[in-house]
Amino acid sequence: MAVWLPVPPRWPGLRASVLCKAGEKKAPARLVQKQQMISSREEAAAEADYGNQPIPRLSIDHVTVSFARSGGAGGQNVNKVNTKVDMRFNVMNAHWLPLQVRNKLLQTEKNRINSDGELVISSTRTRTQKGNIDDALAKLQELVDAAAYVPPPPSQETKQRIARLAAAEDMKRLQSKKLSALKKSARRDKGSWD
Repeated sequence: MAVWLPVPPRWPGLRASVLCKAGEKKAPARLVQKQQMISSREEAAAEADYGNQPIPRLSIDHVTVSFARSGGAGGQNVNKVNTKVDMRFNVMNAHWLPLQVRNKLLQTEKNRINSDGELVISSTRTRTQKGNIDDALAKLQELVDAAAYVPPPPSQETKQRIARLAAAEDMKRLQSKKLSALKKSARRDKGSWD
């Protein structure tokens, strides 16, 4: 037997619960959304200390490297030597990175990630394989460092300035409302058809 529960009083806009075909109680969408938001905040709080930990340096062991013929300057040597580096880094399998850093990498670099979930970086800057490997590793390390950056909390004076600006904006809004209300009341009082 299915039980219908009333809508919680703190969310008055919710509809009553709905039953699925299997007879299970289905929670209201807004309630589920709130619960997901709370759980994601708890996860974020659990992983919030990742900003205090140093991000490990990437090495050649963390990536898959392949080589190809490079274009550009180099004379006949370009046609003989595979110096272009294609470096692939599987973001979700990098469990040594915190989850939030991995998610941010997936979000910010989504155009560089292939269907296998690998972040692809190529380098043709130098004429040697070693130089291009170092360059590609440096590029990847920059991306990881940018994803791991946690901005510092705002200072007290910044918070006060934001509060002052918000209060001034609110006063301005209330003044314009009051002006329009006076204008409309003046119209009503002028010439009544009654």
